[in-house]
Order: sequence, then structure tokens, then C-alpha cells
Amino acid sequence: MKKLLIFGIGGLTGSKLAIIGKKKYEIFGTYNLRDPKFNFANSIQLNVKNFEKVKDLIQKIKPDVIINTCALNNVDYCEKHPDEAEKINVNFVEELNKNIKSLNSKLIQLSTDSIFDGTKKAGYTENDKPNPINIYGKTKLLGEKITLENSENLVVRASVLYGWLPNFLSILNSSSMKPNNFGQWLIKKLQSKEITNIITDEISSPIIADDFANSILHLIEKEEKGIFHSGPKEEITRYNFSIKLAKILNLDLNLIHPTSNFKLNRNVKTGFNKCLDSSKITKKTNFKFLSLENSLELLKKQTFQKNQ
Repeated sequence: MKKLLIFGIGGLTGSKLAIIGKKKYEIFGTYNLRDPKFNFANSIQLNVKNFEKVKDLIQKIKPDVIINTCALNNVDYCEKHPDEAEKINVNFVEELNKNIKSLNSKLIQLSTDSIFDGTKKAGYTENDKPNPINIYGKTKLLGEKITLENSENLVVRASVLYGWLPNFLSILNSSSMKPNNFGQWLIKKLQSKEITNIITDEISSPIIADDFANSILHLIEKEEKGIFHSGPKEEITRYNFSIKLAKILNLDLNLIHPTSNFKLNRNVKTGFNKCLDSSKITKKTNFKFLSLENSLELLKKQTFQKNQ
């Protein structure tokens, strides 16, 4: 059985990758603050800023595949802390890429729509030229370029990522500076009967983490390399996505109020169009994404299941 090493196994995508990937891989993972307590995985506490320990771990495990889910992905935080963003989103990726060269391992780097400027009329394809307009996007693009220095490596981009984390994990702090993904954050707000302002001036192709993890593992199995976008064929505003989520999960949609990035007075540039065109993965590998409705039904089932 091949060895899969997941950096960030306690996070949303990392935990889904571990749960789904255990059928075909021996799972190893690192966490900093969130121990997922999986009984099927070898989880190691590790601060990825400690490059020496990162190197030692890779040399000890000798993984066949490494998936890096670690990132500083709070756009506003990155804008105020560019050095820290570079350390995690760029230097750490450089360290991973350097350490796998002697092992014949494959690196999968997860990336973002933020490497584009958000001005295109249609969804961005893998052939579109990147033009990041904030620190987060710039550092993630540099991480991509480092990853692709090895032609066998893989970059998988997603737009808005959402999903369910077990309660014991979601209440813990996250090294990403984003303790909750958008979906879980919204659910908690609505369950607490809080009025929630959601922007209308941004469209995206949101993907549930389960589907994102499935697409990544599918690409690995197909021995793909290069760049792929991952997301359903959907273009929707954050506001309309929130209304749909509230309806399907039987939450009070009257608590959701429309607003804009301008009204929220965000001190960071973000593009209007965050949609990713994922035709490539569908046409080349026959991967089928869940619809938004099916994804939200899955989120509902996971959110309200017993023994959370």
C-alpha cells in the first residue's frame, strides 16, 4: 500500500482526504493545533515553520505522495502579515519540493482562484494568465510556480471551499487564520439567530470539501500532473449561495442581509469573478462533480447527524 502524507490533516480538506484516501493509502498526516484523532492514520503534531523537522519527517516516512493543504488563506490577514504569508504559502512549499527530489515522491499543492484578478466575464480556465491583486494571491501563485518546477507534480485550484468539520475540531483555533470555512461559519451564525451580512458583489463556483478531496485523489489515481481546476459547473454570488444553504438546511434565511465588499470596508483588493472552469478534469478524466443542491444536502446530513 502506498504512503500518503497530508500536511494539515486536522483541517477541512486534510481530514476529508484522510477519510476518503484510507481505502487505498497508508495515511500519515501533520497537524499544528487540530488533532483529528483518527484511529486509522499516523498523525504527528508539527509546526510547518520548522523546516528542519519537516525535512526529518519526510525522510523518515518516505511518502509516495504528499498533499499540502497548509496555507495562510485569510485574505485580509495575509494583507497585514505579508512576511508570514510568504513563509507558509511560499517558503514551506519550496521546502517540500526540495525534500521530495531524492525520494521520487509526488507533491500536490492546493491553490486558489485568487491567483486571478477577477475581471474576466466567464469562469477562469487553466490556460488563463494569472494576475493576483492581493498578497494572498501573489504568495499562492509563487507556491504554484515552485511546485511545477517538477513536471510530475500537481496543482489543484478551488474557488470557495466549504464543508462540515466535527464539532470538536471546528471549535479549535486554526493555523490558517480562518477558524471556520464559509459554510460552517454561516450555519453557526444562523443557528445562533444572528443577522448576517453577506456580499452580493462576488461570484464563485463553491465546492464542498468532500468533492474537492475526491477530485484530488482521482487526479492522483489517474497519474495526472500540471494544473487542474476543481469545482461544479456553478456561478453564484455569496449571497445567493447563502440563501440556498439556509433553505436546504431549514435555517432562517431572513437573517441573511445583502451587502458589498465596499460597505464592509475591507482593506484588501478582491476580484468580482472567482469562478473556475473545471471542464478540463471532466473531459480528461471523466470526473463528475456533485451539483450544488446535492452538495448542500450532504452538508445538511453531516451537520445534523448524531454523535457529532
